[in-house]
Amino acid sequence: MLISSLPIVRDTLSPLKQSSNWADFYSRKRLGARYPTEWVIRTLAGGNYPGLKMDKNRYAGARILDMGCGDGRNLPLLLDLGFEVHATEITSDIVTSLHAMADKYDWPVNFKVGMNASLPYPDQYFDYMLCCASCYYLEGTMTWAGVRKELARVIKPGGLIIANFPDDQTAILNESIRQADGSQLITNDPFNLRNGTRFMAVTEKTDLEPLLTPEFRLIGSGHQVDDFYGLRVSVFMTVSERL
Repeated sequence: MLISSLPIVRDTLSPLKQSSNWADFYSRKRLGARYPTEWVIRTLAGGNYPGLKMDKNRYAGARILDMGCGDGRNLPLLLDLGFEVHATEITSDIVTSLHAMADKYDWPVNFKVGMNASLPYPDQYFDYMLCCASCYYLEGTMTWAGVRKELARVIKPGGLIIANFPDDQTAILNESIRQADGSQLITNDPFNLRNGTRFMAVTEKTDLEPLLTPEFRLIGSGHQVDDFYGLRVSVFMTVSERL
């Protein structure tokens, strides 16, 4: 794994260009059944893990935001757990496609266009937020501190954010360039979707608490490392309380 610290590159993709990339990606996907992500299942619906204590009896009727819900793969799980489910994606085209899927499967999900740095909700609106491969994207002049503040704005004090963050050995960050703000500029995405985007990645578990403060208190974390036929996918999973 090669992660360079020089040069400092500041000319990243505009949010408009990145939105276009994802709109094109999702437009090519078949409208059909989706399957939840394993770490999300284990975190929200799994057993009693020694490093995570969550009261899973509080879900019924609680309001959750699936922030950057992608193809909607985690939505049926959230509905099955009893949440009032809201979800965002970054373009109206993606949201229209998600609406069509929700109508097809009769999912009562409230969709809106929004991104991690600009969420179309009032303050302290959600009891929970899920960020599955979504909150750590930074485009243009966006900063992680600004994103973290915006995520915190819409969560009630005492509410929980369930989020994952890539470690700096994951395949997408191969040959990435470290920026002055600690983010990683992607230059060699094996899927050719994220080049020019920055990720807020971490190196080790002790990086997580500083990454989440002062708006959140880390209450549980894990590390998942997978080798998908030669492609490393490695992330830290976190559950944090809104302070």
